Amino acid sequence: MEIRKIYSEFNTPVYLSKALNLYYGGWEICCPMHTFGSAIRQHYLIHYVTRGKGRLWMNDTCYVIEKDTMFLIRPGITCVYQADKDDPWEYCWICIDGYDVENMLNNSGFDKVNPLFFDKSNGEVRDAMLNFIFYFSKYKNNEYMLLSRLYNIFGHMKIQMKKQQAKSIHVERAIDYIYENYSKNISVTDIAEYLGIDRTYLYRLFKEEYNMSPQKYLLNFRLKTAMNKLEGGNMSIADIAYSCGFNDASAFCHQFKKVYKDTPLNYRRYPQLAIRE
Repeated sequence: MEIRKIYSEFNTPVYLSKALNLYYGGWEICCPMHTFGSAIRQHYLIHYVTRGKGRLWMNDTCYVIEKDTMFLIRPGITCVYQADKDDPWEYCWICIDGYDVENMLNNSGFDKVNPLFFDKSNGEVRDAMLNFIFYFSKYKNNEYMLLSRLYNIFGHMKIQMKKQQAKSIHVERAIDYIYENYSKNISVTDIAEYLGIDRTYLYRLFKEEYNMSPQKYLLNFRLKTAMNKLEGGNMSIADIAYSCGFNDASAFCHQFKKVYKDTPLNYRRYPQLAIRE
């Protein structure tokens, strides 16, 4: 018989305000392959995986969920979730509802398409959630303390979401700058100065977004633009090289062959044989 290790759990509904109500919550270390469902929830249920991993089946999709990930189950949705066989998850959960909940979730990083939230707050979201659960019994008769601690969870989520949005804006502006200036002799330093950020920070943003450096992104963009010009036009190899921001035809041919395993001239003759990245 399976023995579930529940360290903290509460099941008494608390009506915190007209906008937000709490129904239950807890923290559990699950046994291997422990499964919940198939079930349909009446309210919004949020889990935070603090350790291990498992799977969530919902809306004909299987999500593999690991540490520092939250998953949201909306009312009326049928789902099943199961702890991993070798590394079963440990998670905490809260069940909430109210007329402001949908708006609050959307403003905190969840949306109707993606039920997952990846915590990159260095533990602030996790600690806020665990703190709420562990202090529930102490403050269960004080709705203001419970509300403050509950909103603290979503407050940290929103801080992270805003940081991610700011990062995305930097990357989008960098790409716009590349599109407009790739034909010039621009460098990563020029891009960083245009954005008003440090070059190292720009590198980190591109690695997070595209898993490549901004230098690599710039090079790939120039080479793909050159490839299009080789396919449809009569420009010389040298003119294509200069028009795509390369200092000379030799440097362009070297980079082109390094990436596509072919020379620009041979690609122009036999474009269908080139190995594209």
